[in-house]
Amino acid sequence: MYQSINEPVTVVGVYHRGQFTPRKFRWQRRQYVIDEVTLSSDTKDGGVRKRLYSVTAGPNVYRLEFNRETEQWQLAELWVE
Repeated sequence: MYQSINEPVTVVGVYHRGQFTPRKFRWQRRQYVIDEVTLSSDTKDGGVRKRLYSVTAGPNVYRLEFNRETEQWQLAELWVE
């Protein structure tokens, strides 16, 4: 199940043909290299446009969220078994 985290993170990625792909992120002073983006989708949260990414880094699955209004990233959730 997913555990809510909702903490700010720094994300580094690449743009290719107008699409952003996250490659790594920093959370709690640790860097995580993204192995795979398993899902990306656009959503609205109370009228605020956001882009969600489900990613794998090592054995773990993370859900990153980009707020298009404030242009800030946060780690929304972490998959916990």
